[in-house]
Amino acid sequence: MALNGAIKRRLVRWGLTRGSIAAISTMISVGIAISLLSPLLALTLAERGITERTIGLLIAALAASALFATPYAPHIARRFGTANTIAALLPLSACLIPFAYYVTDLHVLFVLLFGYGMCVSVSFALSEFWINAVTREGKRGLIMGIYATVLSIGFALGPIIIAATGIGTPLPFFIGAGLFVLAALPAWKARDVSPDFSESPTRGFVSYIFAVPISTIGVFVFAMAESSGFAFLPLWGQHLGYSTAVVPLLASAMTLGNVALQIPLGLVSDRMDKRLILLACGLFGAFGMLIAYFVADSWYWLILVLFVWGGASAGIYTVGLAHLASRFRGGDLAAANSAFVFCYALGMMIGPLSVGEAMDRMPSAGYPLVIGGAFALYAIVAAARLVRSRA
Repeated sequence: MALNGAIKRRLVRWGLTRGSIAAISTMISVGIAISLLSPLLALTLAERGITERTIGLLIAALAASALFATPYAPHIARRFGTANTIAALLPLSACLIPFAYYVTDLHVLFVLLFGYGMCVSVSFALSEFWINAVTREGKRGLIMGIYATVLSIGFALGPIIIAATGIGTPLPFFIGAGLFVLAALPAWKARDVSPDFSESPTRGFVSYIFAVPISTIGVFVFAMAESSGFAFLPLWGQHLGYSTAVVPLLASAMTLGNVALQIPLGLVSDRMDKRLILLACGLFGAFGMLIAYFVADSWYWLILVLFVWGGASAGIYTVGLAHLASRFRGGDLAAANSAFVFCYALGMMIGPLSVGEAMDRMPSAGYPLVIGGAFALYAIVAAARLVRSRA
């Protein structure tokens, strides 16, 4: 008992509450399941002879569903409660996942994936709201760093499950379903500390997208970079002439940088103006792509640059989410978190489209040009907001 009390006191000093631990624990399983389903679905459909264009449209349903569902997240949470909503939607997602293996009608599959995406995106938005709402200001950067690190680890584990189980059987789909059921348990057990609210958001949903542009535009650019990185960094490596042994390491370096640097960035952001950190991350996102282009002849230098670039650019998500929470409370915070997820989903859609078009025209320069340019524009926005606030 004394040991439990000491552990609880230490967690409280770090800023971790029972509610934030429950929300973060939920997102571990959600992260694994999400990173499992998308590549698993793509590989399964490709094995059945479905064209890549059709697979891309089906995968895009996941991002499109987030754009549709996230504006309603705060209203759903106000009506049913934050933890109750998460604990209900995740098992519903679990029920839909096995159908992705058994359903062969692509129209029905699109509808199923759209419904699955709505459940997951609302759960994402409300989990981040939960973490932000129960974390005190001086520790928010650290806690969001822990959250981002845990989520990145979850994302890294999904493909490992595919490698272990293989494709062609329903087993990995049922594993994904089980992970979603598991993810619902911490939210259900901690529903007594759920950050519920009775007030409606004080403004329209669209206004939250532009209320804190240094956060929402930042997560849009980061989502462009992350989604394009997973999809096109291996292809870029092939255009650079690297072997099949090196090509997968490019995206892995980006992911490992994300895992390694989020807690340090969160700690720094608790001691500095978060907008300065966001500006620095934006600048490194731009210059990192420039450096990557010029060192592309050396794979080990390129991997090192992508490692640091991946961690610094992901800091926009971590610090931006913490900065967003300093501006809102209650229903407004839930709506702002939903707008944050909305912008992330929008970036997930636009990033691969723009990078794919650029790489068709400039195979060896298209990726760093588009992503570096997006970060440069964001850095200008961040600098302008910082100057304006200090003026």
